[in-house]
Amino acid sequence: MSAGIAPDGPHAGLGGLCEDIRGALEGWVPGMLGVHVHRSVSGPAEVARLVGAVAEASEITVLPGDGVTARAELHAAAAGSFTAAVGRAGMDVRAELAAVRAGCRRAAVALGLRVPVVF
Repeated sequence: MSAGIAPDGPHAGLGGLCEDIRGALEGWVPGMLGVHVHRSVSGPAEVARLVGAVAEASEITVLPGDGVTARAELHAAAAGSFTAAVGRAGMDVRAELAAVRAGCRRAAVALGLRVPVVF
């Protein structure tokens, strides 16, 4: 796997990317948007449902910071997660999920939240 697409360690590969997205959202979404984040996700389809719910919730919530940018990032992440969930032949689902993870992180930054840097 190329650097930056999938994490190494206990959450490596496709499942690791899904878990990274879930874990990142779990840190701020329930308190800010009122969306319940399950303890685990089993793949891109569940990530798509979660990120879609977060994007929808952002539309009806007053957001701190740059809410417009956060909403745009969340909607772009939701679109990417749905693309990953349907996965076309020859598509690198890991790259799509890495972009979803990055979009969720950018949304958090736009809201003024601290986001740890991960190498």
